Amino acid sequence: MAEHVILKRSQRIDFRIERDRHQGFVGRTALLARLDQLLAADRTDRWVVVTGGPGMGKSAILARWLALREAAGDVVPHHFIRRGEYDWDDPAKLVGSLVAQIEERYPGQREPADDAQLSPAARLAAMLTLVSPSELVPHNQRLVVLIDGLDEYDPPPGTTGDPLTAFLPHALPAGVSFVCASRPHYPYLPMLKTRSGAQVWIDLDAPDAADDNAATVRSFWDRAAPPLGLDASFVDEAVARAAGNLQHAVMLQKHLEGVPAQQRRVEDLPEGLEALLVKSWERIAADPVAVAGLGILCAAREALTLDEIGAVAGWTGVQPRSMFLRGARELLAETRRGDHQRAYRLHHESIRAQIALALGAAALRRHHAGLARQLATWPLPADTEMRQYALRHALTHRASAGDWAEAWRIASDLEFLEVKCREVGSHDAEADVARVAARCRTGGDGAFAQRFDDLARALARESHWFQQAPEAAAALVWNRLRRSAWSTDDLDKQLRVPASAMFLRVRHAASRENAALVRNLVGHTGGVTACAVTPDGRRVVSASWDKNLKIWDLATGGVLAT
Repeated sequence: MAEHVILKRSQRIDFRIERDRHQGFVGRTALLARLDQLLAADRTDRWVVVTGGPGMGKSAILARWLALREAAGDVVPHHFIRRGEYDWDDPAKLVGSLVAQIEERYPGQREPADDAQLSPAARLAAMLTLVSPSELVPHNQRLVVLIDGLDEYDPPPGTTGDPLTAFLPHALPAGVSFVCASRPHYPYLPMLKTRSGAQVWIDLDAPDAADDNAATVRSFWDRAAPPLGLDASFVDEAVARAAGNLQHAVMLQKHLEGVPAQQRRVEDLPEGLEALLVKSWERIAADPVAVAGLGILCAAREALTLDEIGAVAGWTGVQPRSMFLRGARELLAETRRGDHQRAYRLHHESIRAQIALALGAAALRRHHAGLARQLATWPLPADTEMRQYALRHALTHRASAGDWAEAWRIASDLEFLEVKCREVGSHDAEADVARVAARCRTGGDGAFAQRFDDLARALARESHWFQQAPEAAAALVWNRLRRSAWSTDDLDKQLRVPASAMFLRVRHAASRENAALVRNLVGHTGGVTACAVTPDGRRVVSASWDKNLKIWDLATGGVLAT
């Protein structure tokens, strides 16, 4: 049991630094009270969804509500999806963290070992179903699960239907509610309305929220103005030009802190967040050090230390790093890694979009190429600090740089695939190659596109074995491609097989398999007697002599329910 607890705790993601960014939260008293009323007053299972455009303070509201509930002695399993933080947008890691938190709240309820093999959404649903009749219903209690940043989830290529089903259950057991936040224009958001349970949608952009939005911005400036020496007329104009957008106020404050008092002019205040972002970039664009560092962070897949940014930018000495922090300060968020190193990422997704637009595609490709050369090289020794970054992003950066030859060199290195499956996960390896294959088809070289497509199909076809035996990667890929009509000459030329790999090789490619076969669904212990595909083509239900019905996700091959 002790080993089980330690393992689960290690799966929990610590969002302390992300939440600390919102410690300066102000206002929203009525909205916080409404959330309390919705999520603490009774046991009705419901979805509470907070929507609002960039910078409207959705994350700040949820982080503040979470802090208030914890201060009152409640435990709220929570997750903040952030595309720029590795694992935070991975459904398996997301659900693993939530399950660990639920187990911490209810120590008497332990997830059955077999449930950890379920697909993420099914695993979370199973855990909620476990605690509902044993902990919630008998004691008239409620469990709230908080997930911020639904719009930060970027589904894998080829995903059809509702991608949020990757981690969100469809039905909520008695006593369970979810509170989520998203931008209103996230294309998959309306699909939340198909889920069972009561639903309450809170729109921060709605006309009836305008007064509260303006009051929140004013509360911010009432606190920020005295240290800056701003008079009432300046604050009035700052509030008016923010148009209720809290991110506008935060960024403007950070900018004004670096401007001498005699140079602060009301007429220079941009109106609205978009205008402020444009103005900030126009000011920073004259600083080549800041532009280079921001461009690298725009292309990076994770927060980076100053040394890592400097290595990609080619900076020497300490001065460029200091210049970067000084010049780009208003657009940065500081975080800390497990080893307590300071790392930096862009403060908001809207900032990333503005920088990408300003730099252009060619400059971003150069930054991806630099990240590939400096931080995502392969091979790397096991004890190298950047090994995990390389395993996660070596393919992505090369594909984003349009360097298909280098991307194929990495993908066709069977030792790379083996290590990636073992240390990062077989699903990550499969999805990574599939993403690169999709990108290569639309904007790459035709010859490389065919190779990536073949490799992606081979990984999908052997996915059930990769999960169990990643050390067999060389044999699985080599023989699968041989049976897919690759010649031995092609295999010898295109694949990099580790010298230590010893395996039986298919000599003559003969197979009765249907070419339409995508993957094996492994889990029944008896013969399968019947199958039915759901009307949307996304799931299949199987019946077996083992007396089980199983529901499968056809995109991943995972079991959704038994």
